[in-house]
Amino acid sequence: MKVVTEYKVSLYCCMMNDCNKSYSTKFNLKRHVEITHLKQKKHKCDFCERFFVSQQNLREHVFIHTGAKPYQCSICGDYFRQISQLSLHKRNHEMQENPKGYCLDAAALGTKPMSLTELVIQKIKEYPF
Repeated sequence: MKVVTEYKVSLYCCMMNDCNKSYSTKFNLKRHVEITHLKQKKHKCDFCERFFVSQQNLREHVFIHTGAKPYQCSICGDYFRQISQLSLHKRNHEMQENPKGYCLDAAALGTKPMSLTELVIQKIKEYPF
């Protein structure tokens, strides 16, 4: 059994406005500061001249102009313009399949079903580190 005796953690912490978010790379911290705190909008829409803080926001905005819906639900086949809309849609499928929000793995094993909160608490107790 290998025992870990040393940890190397390099975090880049945001010190703006008591934000205290941390990132594993300088690039991610810089992007966070630019988007969240400085609200720098560098990405311009060629259709309507609006600016956006990220390339992803611009890309999804352009879909409004083009009518494209590139994100497809793997369950029912519906298409969505934004990935966030697809994520919300998929939650509806999950709720229909499992309306109480119980852990399906526990139920499949024949043990008492657990809520997500109970499962997280159990995992923290098992792996406190």
